[in-house]
Amino acid sequence: MFDMAEHVPTGRRALWFLLVAFAITWGAWGALAALAHAQRTTYGQWPFMTLYVVGGLGPTLAAYVAVWMTREQAPLREFHARLLRWRVALRWRVALRWYALALGLPVLLGYVALGIAVALRPAVLALIAIRPWYLFASLFAMTIVGGGLEEFGWRGVLQEEWGRLVGPGRAALLIGPLWAIWHLPLFLLPGVAQYHAAFPPFLLGVIGNALLLGWLYSRTRSIMLCVFMHASMNATTMMGIAVPSGHGLSLVSPCLGLAVGALLLLATPKTTEHP
Repeated sequence: MFDMAEHVPTGRRALWFLLVAFAITWGAWGALAALAHAQRTTYGQWPFMTLYVVGGLGPTLAAYVAVWMTREQAPLREFHARLLRWRVALRWRVALRWYALALGLPVLLGYVALGIAVALRPAVLALIAIRPWYLFASLFAMTIVGGGLEEFGWRGVLQEEWGRLVGPGRAALLIGPLWAIWHLPLFLLPGVAQYHAAFPPFLLGVIGNALLLGWLYSRTRSIMLCVFMHASMNATTMMGIAVPSGHGLSLVSPCLGLAVGALLLLATPKTTEHP
């Protein structure tokens, strides 16, 4: 007989996280969409930016609510131990190669995607405008808040909980669509990158990112490293290391992320010793 529990992960902590994250984010971004379409605020003005940031912090705040509401399962200090699994005093708790992968893999994949796009459509080369390399550090710092802190919840709570129940690969595949749907209000917000964009390529891209981040978390169990990789993904796009829209190439980057993430997860040992 089909056992639902074997296929769909459950857990109070995961449920608390999802309910609170969607409530905060959709509440803030939904109100912002209504205000923006009523021309009461625009991108750059303080009401817009305040609600925009609050919505973006939904998963971060929800992670703490979920941990607190289920502290009998594991206390807050256990969550912080995974969050701060990066450095203690002068001793590195995670091997340095993982920092290089967290920061460098998104950049590498961005350039590979550009190479594939140019090989398929040489005319795309004229549309590529990569910003100076020294801007990466400032963009990276900015995108830690503008995206990276989501990892407190998506990996720190959901990947941790569901990964133990169904394995890291299946957990990442389940998280990806939920993570993409969580972004849906952005497609109604004038001034943001997702406004009036096509959702299917975005969905595939988010699932690919979920696979990559799920792999990194499964190998390190470090929330902070996932924050760094997420910020690097966003900073790489802002640098212009991304396939330009149009020319029928919108699926190049998402498919590359899906393929690499899936291969990395398939190559991950079932029993991993966290470095």
